[in-house]
Amino acid sequence: MMQKDNENTRYIAFVCTGNTCRSPMAEGIFNKRAEEKGLNVRAVSFGMAAVQGIPASSKAIEVCREIGVDISGHRTHFIYDFEIGDFERFYCMSLSHATILTQSIGIPEENVEIVGVVDPYGGDLEVYRMCRDVLAAFVEELIMKYEN
Repeated sequence: MMQKDNENTRYIAFVCTGNTCRSPMAEGIFNKRAEEKGLNVRAVSFGMAAVQGIPASSKAIEVCREIGVDISGHRTHFIYDFEIGDFERFYCMSLSHATILTQSIGIPEENVEIVGVVDPYGGDLEVYRMCRDVLAAFVEELIMKYEN
């Protein structure tokens, strides 16, 4: 279960498949930027096919470290590790993740957004950097929405 910061904190979720690459990078980048901006929003991440307790991929950790984001303490989570009702929005890395959330789990479509980021799993550091940069740009847009 999620340790809540306080009753006023809003929560969003980044969703991918194994919760070792894309969603932990997005979570780490978002939380660092939200904290820097003093926003009362926090992100968590989970995978639709995750095995609980596995560290983030070493390449994801490395490319995040390059931009000052530490995800080395991340451990994988499965969707049911959390109370789904705690999240106001779900940012899915692909259409398949969004489809599972809306059609199988019953999350309202208006609470789900598709980021559209290709899984870097198995790729080299350059592939992970490209993924990180797409996620960082997406997070910057999100941060601006939460600021307003």
